[in-house]
Amino acid sequence: MSAIDRRTLLRFAGIASLAAWGVPSLTGCASGGTGSVSNTGRDRTPWPVHRRLEGPAPDLKAGVDGALDAFFRYPATLSRSADQPGDGSDVTAFIPTYGPPPAPVESNRLWQAINQALGVNIKLNLVPISEYKSKLTTLMASNDLPDIIMIMPVPRVREFIAASCADISDYVGGNRVADYPNLANLPTVSWQSMGRIGGKIYGVPLSRARAGNALHINRTAYDAAGAPLQWTAEQFFESLKAVTGGRMYGFGAVSEDLGMPYHAASHKAPQQWRLEGGAFVHMSATEEYRAAIEFAAKCFQAGYYHPSSKTGTLADIMNLYYSQNVGAVMGNFMNYANGIYIDRVGDRFTTDLALSYGDGHWLGTGLFGYTVFKKASPERVKMLLRICDFLAAPFGTKEHELVNHGVEGVHFTRGDGLLQPTEPAAAENRNSLPIGRYICCAPEYIFIPGKEQQVRHAFDIQNTLLSKGIANPADGLASPTMDADGERLTRELADAVNAIITGRAGMSTWDAAARRWRDGGGAKIADELAAEHAAGR
Repeated sequence: MSAIDRRTLLRFAGIASLAAWGVPSLTGCASGGTGSVSNTGRDRTPWPVHRRLEGPAPDLKAGVDGALDAFFRYPATLSRSADQPGDGSDVTAFIPTYGPPPAPVESNRLWQAINQALGVNIKLNLVPISEYKSKLTTLMASNDLPDIIMIMPVPRVREFIAASCADISDYVGGNRVADYPNLANLPTVSWQSMGRIGGKIYGVPLSRARAGNALHINRTAYDAAGAPLQWTAEQFFESLKAVTGGRMYGFGAVSEDLGMPYHAASHKAPQQWRLEGGAFVHMSATEEYRAAIEFAAKCFQAGYYHPSSKTGTLADIMNLYYSQNVGAVMGNFMNYANGIYIDRVGDRFTTDLALSYGDGHWLGTGLFGYTVFKKASPERVKMLLRICDFLAAPFGTKEHELVNHGVEGVHFTRGDGLLQPTEPAAAENRNSLPIGRYICCAPEYIFIPGKEQQVRHAFDIQNTLLSKGIANPADGLASPTMDADGERLTRELADAVNAIITGRAGMSTWDAAARRWRDGGGAKIADELAAEHAAGR
């Protein structure tokens, strides 16, 4: 599985950047019935009290809110953070996969080892990501639910969870999460971005880095073109021009967003929404976003975007980046900070992270998705939470090593501050068997094996990105209209933006497109978000 491709889940469209994560369609579950899932006028369960677990001392300790610790070497000594959580039963789980299915448990030593450590028999329904939304919708209509479901944004998902999922408020709310110390170690922002339903907590978040997406560039090519490390909009444009030539284009982007998250952030446009005096103002109503569209269109129509940007998928654009046909791409910060892009590029060129050409950076939500549980007895639900607690064990623990690297001597060997994968690890790994990725997972961290200089650089870049951060104030808030109509609205607005950037429509069409979005449901979403916000996060 490509760690890059995993991020396609969060790249629904540049116009929305999958705002549904922060709006209603991914906001917990309610405890039975199909009544209102709004938080307005409800007593709210307190967020789990964050208790940082002190593991191995980081070489670079995070000092900025939302930042990750960084490590130069793999820890020499590991701790144990969880006992065997299971009761010997079968546990069924419905989660996505981005690659071919793993070998069956009977011949899969990693799967066997995880089952033994958990004390249960994990039975996976692994669904290809391209089919996950449709399969999840089918599952929602079924009376035969698995124990564990990873949630993605689909229409009416909150109503489904309200009727069918376990309310875990009494187990993780406030100080009660102390019974699950690895879950208590998850960042508060991840719980908040998941949100509540009816004032209650029903999911366990899959935490991700707050730095979100960033611009990855071929530093070798841009240095040769004389591009500055920090650039203005004019310098960025001139750098694209200088890099573009022969088979190389300065910029490449997926067709769904054409790089708009980078341009919008550089212009300090709001990330979906701006809060003004209690009112939610959508980015489509701002001058900053209009300016970002105009600038993106200027770059595209000057010929500095690779032509495949009109139709390309993320995999297409990344392959062009690796082959040096594209000089800059948007990608997740962690794909540099954990060495994925560095490994794939090898010694062909230096891959690097670039800052915006303005003063803004769109922050990540701190959330990839979240896990919910089928309604069951308290004992069963608490056992499932213990499984999640085990899988959330942080870097530097034996549990984390098992689910992320496998069994020593089988899947890796240890030495000189590094883990070296063995041949079986090519087939048996956390990507082919994503139990520790999409059921529950640890907070992320910066570690590029054998690359201290790049670790330092990633650590410094994340601090700069966070200092420029623009958050979405709608993250974790509920809006029934967004839940029902958000996918249609964001797609229609994205189509209008893309038409302007590619020259199929003029900027004169933008006001009408923004008005259609507002009148088609956007204004109602803004009102619902304002009411939710007034009720308190």
